[in-house]
Amino acid sequence: MVPCYNSLIVKADNFLWLLKDKALEITNEAIEEIDNGFIIRTFSDVRDIRFQLQYFTKNLESIMGQKISLEFKETQEKNQDWIEKYHRSVSPFEYGKFYIHPTWYANKEGKINIIIDPALAFGSGHHGSTFGCIKALNSLALENKKILDVGCGSGILSILAKKCGAEVWSCDTDEVAVQSTQANMIKNNVTIDHIWQGSLGEIKDKEGYFDIVIANILADVLIALPLDKFVKKDGILILSGILEKYESKVLDKFKNLKKLNGETIQEWVTLALNKN
Repeated sequence: MVPCYNSLIVKADNFLWLLKDKALEITNEAIEEIDNGFIIRTFSDVRDIRFQLQYFTKNLESIMGQKISLEFKETQEKNQDWIEKYHRSVSPFEYGKFYIHPTWYANKEGKINIIIDPALAFGSGHHGSTFGCIKALNSLALENKKILDVGCGSGILSILAKKCGAEVWSCDTDEVAVQSTQANMIKNNVTIDHIWQGSLGEIKDKEGYFDIVIANILADVLIALPLDKFVKKDGILILSGILEKYESKVLDKFKNLKKLNGETIQEWVTLALNKN
């Protein structure tokens, strides 16, 4: 066993989940979540990781129009079984009829079990925007419904819908997300009906086809996409990934739809809209 490893503690006051996902993408290694930050443990040099995170943060500040306070602490530590330590830090997540857990936890009887390991693609159920989508789906009858998951990330919402008996279409512009969804399908013994890398342009012939369209992505992207066109009459559009201050902006874009519900969890808004 290598006697030492490098540790990089990262703390931020804003958009921590995006920074965490970027760190996973950069390192392709497990990270441990802590209060207001996370720890990267690696045998590689952390200086390049730090530089990439700083560069990503500057771009994120420009896109979001907000300052992000970023702190780093580098240490070298004695080797230990930190993968096991990391496993202990990741807890299962339960809501309604769903039990979401990593592979190192057992299934729970009487629940719809969804296996999602924290990885490169966003979505393990703990984040406020994903939790909001799960709560919204938990309240709906999904069996035999046609569901489109735009920006599928880890595939958590697609897999949840499939396990409830829906016909599921999933897409993401990120190749890593599509691969993650495909890997998680196998872990959960389900098959998504249609999955592709890309967005709505590939399925223009499916406008008005879906009973439920879900999009858990940033507000600016939600506003740019014609998501409502793919919802059938009397169908539901579930939108999340919306910071509270952008809620009115998103509602204005989809003002032709009736607002059924809006819930804020950890400053992230999830909207359920009906297409009359």
